[in-house]
Amino acid sequence: MAKIRHVAFMIKDTEKLRDFYTQGFGFEQCYHNPDTGAFMVMDGTFNLALLKIREGDSEIVGTHRADGGEADQRPGINHWGFVVDSVEETLNRVPELEHGVNPQDGRPAEMRVFDPFGNKFDLSARGYFGREEVHLPAVRQVVVQVDQPDEMAEFYKKNLDLSEEGRGADGSVYLGDGLIHMALVQEGLTNKRGIQYVGIQVDDWERTAERFQAMGHPIQVPQNKDAEIVVRDPEGNVLVLSQKGWDK
Repeated sequence: MAKIRHVAFMIKDTEKLRDFYTQGFGFEQCYHNPDTGAFMVMDGTFNLALLKIREGDSEIVGTHRADGGEADQRPGINHWGFVVDSVEETLNRVPELEHGVNPQDGRPAEMRVFDPFGNKFDLSARGYFGREEVHLPAVRQVVVQVDQPDEMAEFYKKNLDLSEEGRGADGSVYLGDGLIHMALVQEGLTNKRGIQYVGIQVDDWERTAERFQAMGHPIQVPQNKDAEIVVRDPEGNVLVLSQKGWDK
């Protein structure tokens, strides 16, 4: 089974975002490229890549810019990634998939892939620096806007062995890899199609509020402990926080 272990953001101030995720959630820095300004942080299992938006134009070669950067430099969430046992075996199972080569700026992705619905994701057999340590706070959900949740669900179940965990009355389909959940929804929260936001399960509402208050980003603790709250990081990326989590 493929494991959902990575999401990448295009960021203006990557150092500021690094501080937000390490101070607000206790994530640890696991990678820094001083030449590109990229940082990666992780919760022990899941990796968040903070990729600096590049100045100027660059020729597109294959799936990336000639300088190794993302072809799509728009701010916000750019793509997600799976850890698989073998990249070659996964691609052989779905030979019609459009794919490229390893990014050129040192990131650990092995292959960029485009699904039939226009979403891009990375496949890696080496992983994204995670140690499969399961503790909180941690990323536990990715939410993807898609026009046909049923069709996309079938693609990921068949080709990446994700399990179906449930369905919503609005047509949403919920998939998972045993730890991280993927929600396929028709209505998004942002003006970009595709991946919309990540859900972070917190350890305790009061401790989370204290950490956010200390870094000057106060949040309101919900009266209902099982409720979710929506927050934005300093560059406007949507995060949904939950103490209960998203087990279906």
